[in-house]
Amino acid sequence: MDKGNESMAVIIPGEHIAMIEEFEGGKNTYVLDGDIRAATVGIPSYDLKRHIVKIKQKNSPILAKIGDIVVGYVEMLFGNMMSIRILYLNEKKSLAGFSAIASTRIASGGSGWSRGDRRGRVIFRVGDVVRGRVFSLLNSTIHITIDEREYGVLYTLCFNCGGDTVRINNSIKCIECGAQEERKLTNDYGKEAFRLIYKISAK
Repeated sequence: MDKGNESMAVIIPGEHIAMIEEFEGGKNTYVLDGDIRAATVGIPSYDLKRHIVKIKQKNSPILAKIGDIVVGYVEMLFGNMMSIRILYLNEKKSLAGFSAIASTRIASGGSGWSRGDRRGRVIFRVGDVVRGRVFSLLNSTIHITIDEREYGVLYTLCFNCGGDTVRINNSIKCIECGAQEERKLTNDYGKEAFRLIYKISAK
């Protein structure tokens, strides 16, 4: 480490950056059990002459808050839950790489699901683009709900051939092979709705 030079690695909060025997903690750092750790996201800068290490803060990722609207894709399904990689937060592109957790079951009487559905379950698949609302940050985990009619699957490709799909009541239908499957869809389901979010976030 050269004086005045910065490490190329981006450090996250809590990560070890030096020992107190080697350096004194500077801006955006704290000491824990003899370790100097980062207090924010950024790049560590070591001053070898003064023996001070600090974190030069980068643009911090936008953190989700209760009530925020999330758009992302289903990256994993497990039991009655799914993990959603966040792409947009309140129609702003998110590059932080955060994921959210949602239930694949719709609450009884949820306005987003047909009264005629008697199975009590909703089908989701890995790759579905989903919109939801943050309702909890318990244990530093982002929990979203998709119960309301504006939440659910915003867009997805055909599970059979990968073709484009259109909405048919509470189902998606592939315009290429004709395959059809039920989903819990948003009220504005379709490729254009997803494209609109992309356009807004790019402004």
